[in-house]
Amino acid sequence: MPSSEELAKQADAASKAIRDEAAAANADGTAPALDSAEMTSYANALRGFSIMVPKSWTADEAAGDDNGQVFNDAQSKATLTAGWIENREDADLTAAVKELEDVGEGMTGSYVNENEYRAAGTISEGSKTAQRILRKPDGTMIKAALTYPADSAETLDPLAAQILDSLTLQ
Repeated sequence: MPSSEELAKQADAASKAIRDEAAAANADGTAPALDSAEMTSYANALRGFSIMVPKSWTADEAAGDDNGQVFNDAQSKATLTAGWIENREDADLTAAVKELEDVGEGMTGSYVNENEYRAAGTISEGSKTAQRILRKPDGTMIKAALTYPADSAETLDPLAAQILDSLTLQ
């Protein structure tokens, strides 16, 4: 099994390639919300996933465990949570999707395919979220959620998409 450091290096390289491809594909030539040099990779070797996080964000060690990690940005008041969920017989996936859909009219979500669900929108007065759920081949799930103040949406919506797009199964 590769070490966390090896997984992080592989994830950094893969995410950079994805972002470079996405930037090249933009018709208006715009760059990603944050340059790859300003991102670092969080890799969870035990649960088999990685995600890119802005270097300036700090890990909340008290909130993290073997299943995942929470990152905070003091400047924007954004929080990123990335972690593993057991998902017995898809009950947890169904519950997670229902919870997101029940938040209210401000949330929209859909299955990208049978193993991926994405949702985004307003979750409460003044707060937005963007979430991505990936089902692994063993049925377990990896969920990443970025929550941030709605008044920062213009800046953080593109960053949220960039971060969630970087979520990779190992």
